[in-house]
Amino acid sequence: MGKRKPTATYVLSADDIRAGDQVFISPAAGVHGHGCWWGMVVSRMPALVNGAVYLRVVPVDKIGDDPQVTTFYARLSGLLVRRMP
Repeated sequence: MGKRKPTATYVLSADDIRAGDQVFISPAAGVHGHGCWWGMVVSRMPALVNGAVYLRVVPVDKIGDDPQVTTFYARLSGLLVRRMP
């Protein structure tokens, strides 16, 4: 059997997101003006507002180059997260 591909899910808490997870940066997650793309989580910090999180991410397609880490404030209700096997 082949390897299972990771499945994207929604999370209920910022504590469910860990470094190495991938998140889908999009307007649905409250991140506007940056398009839609998958980012690898470098670190996360809970926001003061319930249901939100600060994420430091690197675009998945830029890993291996000289990636720039960007910080985003995101809503958990629209944030897709996938864990890599």
